[in-house]
Amino acid sequence: MVSIEQKKSIIKFLESFNSFICNKKIKPKLVAVSKKKEFDHILAASSLGINIFGESYPQELRDKNFLKEEMDSLEFDWHFIGNLQKNKIKYIIGTANLIHSVASISMAQNIEDYCKKIGHISQDILFQVNISNDPNKSGFTENELFKAIKMFENSDFIGVKGLMTILDFNLNDCQKRSCYQKLYKLGNQLSFLDAPEISMGMSQDYQIAIDEGATLVRVGTSIFGPR
Repeated sequence: MVSIEQKKSIIKFLESFNSFICNKKIKPKLVAVSKKKEFDHILAASSLGINIFGESYPQELRDKNFLKEEMDSLEFDWHFIGNLQKNKIKYIIGTANLIHSVASISMAQNIEDYCKKIGHISQDILFQVNISNDPNKSGFTENELFKAIKMFENSDFIGVKGLMTILDFNLNDCQKRSCYQKLYKLGNQLSFLDAPEISMGMSQDYQIAIDEGATLVRVGTSIFGPR
């Protein structure tokens, strides 16, 4: 059960978020990170105007989608933002409107192969870029990225829609800003897309990401509170 105070907290965040983006040239879409949150929290956030929810665990996405399908009146999208595993993509493809976290050519190939196998028309994805060259983060290097683009930009089963990155929480604001600027510039080099999606920024730094051109920001704690 979602308390009145929790609803007030969501409203307060949305007011702050909408105020921040109102004069921005690029107005990003908000991805409410709902992993490990009960479905009641998603219902509450949806009723307050949030229409994209980000999940990180394949089976949790599947189970929550079962609940969504039981309620015909719900109109929101799922995005998958967590680590991908070949044996679990079956829970994601066709359920997630967008997969943010395709971090290797082999995983893109796995998704394409599974879509072919089940006759799924096309799965929209973002390529995850390790823009800070962090050895602890997954993602393409710049050279690997453009190799992947050439391989999949004309795929009938994968729709490459843009780029995503995750930064080390401990980077300072100047370092984060520099990384986000780099990702935005990379995104603008995707000449086959008129308006590439740039997924970057989380609760602690989404304002910096928006300033640097994010079209999608992934916010969890600031909306739902600690997990």
